[in-house]
Amino acid sequence: MSAWRWRDSSPWDRLAAALPSAPSAPWLPALLARNAHTAYLREYGSTIDELPIVTYDDLVPWIERIVAGESDVLFAGRPVAYERTSGSSGAAKLIPYSAEGLLDFQRSVVPWLVRTVREHGITGRAYFAISPATRPPESIGGVPVGLPDGAYLGEIAGAVLAEMSAVPLSVAQITDVGRWRDETLRHLAAARDLELISVWSPTFLLRLLDDLDDPLELWPNLKVVSCWASAASKPFAEELAARLPQAVLQPKGLLSTECVVTTGGAETAPIRPARRRRDMLTPYGFFEFDGQEVIATTASGLYRYRTGDLVDDNLEFIGRKGIVSDLVGEKLTEPFVARCLGNVRGYLFPEGRGYVVASETAVDLDAIEQKLCANPQYAYARRLGQLAPLRVKYERFDLAKPIALRP
Repeated sequence: MSAWRWRDSSPWDRLAAALPSAPSAPWLPALLARNAHTAYLREYGSTIDELPIVTYDDLVPWIERIVAGESDVLFAGRPVAYERTSGSSGAAKLIPYSAEGLLDFQRSVVPWLVRTVREHGITGRAYFAISPATRPPESIGGVPVGLPDGAYLGEIAGAVLAEMSAVPLSVAQITDVGRWRDETLRHLAAARDLELISVWSPTFLLRLLDDLDDPLELWPNLKVVSCWASAASKPFAEELAARLPQAVLQPKGLLSTECVVTTGGAETAPIRPARRRRDMLTPYGFFEFDGQEVIATTASGLYRYRTGDLVDDNLEFIGRKGIVSDLVGEKLTEPFVARCLGNVRGYLFPEGRGYVVASETAVDLDAIEQKLCANPQYAYARRLGQLAPLRVKYERFDLAKPIALRP
């Protein structure tokens, strides 16, 4: 702390004490030893090379055992939380978090926050959107599905965020979207000392800006905006940078519901092959690459897990594996879209900030929209207005080889 030079004293100073301690043993051997007694490792083996490379569908039977209340299945003990995310072939995936996995998330993300605050001299307020807003409380066997924003950062960093948040963290718990938006906008409009914004998709913030006055006048001291800025998010990030010229746009690393891969840190992690840039990977995970696809091992029981995320040689996200459309994090896959379209002779494609059904015959847009909303990220984006309502375009075309989704 003494090496840091702050312009003014602020609660942000306490973040130095929020840095979680690093593990005392190398991450991968410690993980395998800690979980050696679990059902999964007893089934497949105790070394990383013995374990199969898997997809989410391969893990469903194991996750169902965890949901049913069984302990020591994929990791020691029971989960401390679950989270839902978009599925590959189905509508949604349920991801369990172990206590150690949640701690690894904090070990990866809190140092990024400390560096950002230090390097940009943040002393004013911040606006963070980590977990989905407007979500009603849910639990499985007494284990919460999702956590409040502060809980993802740990006790100390979470307390600092609660104190310095421009929007009270309790606002995210409002389940009525209209009320949530009104309260969020009211607090943001009053936050003249706003200096840091961290969101996932830039469209989340763009939608809020649509209902605010000139943000340059509202937030003259805004210094940093952190959001996705690669692949499908790139044009939206560029639009955001143009609308907030007073701030530095800081691209987020590769983070997902399943794992943290990069946060822009300088520490190293085990990796294959060695040609990849080690200095960008979090050390709190084990990563392999099948071509451009990231294969991750995490403390929350994902072993050699195909993430579906594709990266370039600089570990920048370049898209999803397979036929996937992902404007704002919804990750619509072709098998899922095909089931939503049913007997419609046509296909789905993105246009602007939403999706269009191209069809030769009349379609029931409400019915298709309802099916698409089985994907939790799509439903969330529609609820918040990140994605526009589904539209239809009637045309004649040759579907000699049927395609349900055209990214």
